[in-house]
Amino acid sequence: FKMSLIRLLLKIILFPVSILLSILVVFLTFLLSVSSIILGIVSFVCVIAAISAFIQHDMVTGIQGLVIGFLLSPYGLQKLAIYLIAFIGAINEGIKAI
Repeated sequence: FKMSLIRLLLKIILFPVSILLSILVVFLTFLLSVSSIILGIVSFVCVIAAISAFIQHDMVTGIQGLVIGFLLSPYGLQKLAIYLIAFIGAINEGIKAI
């Protein structure tokens, strides 16, 4: 009986945290979906600029453009953001499982 009372109190205390984490996951997912379109376009422009720099024999600028293009692509910072959102969601599910 005592353990279930502690568990109930813990659920009551962590309920606002769970709501905030749920709202944060939804907001970050929306923000990621909007930013992925914009960052995809910017990534494409960076790669095109890097290719033109390589054509003009400017290797340093070309490599910098490719690195920036990769970071802005769906395999760069966006993938990191997906993992971060999934981690926050897993923490939220862990709190809900208590």
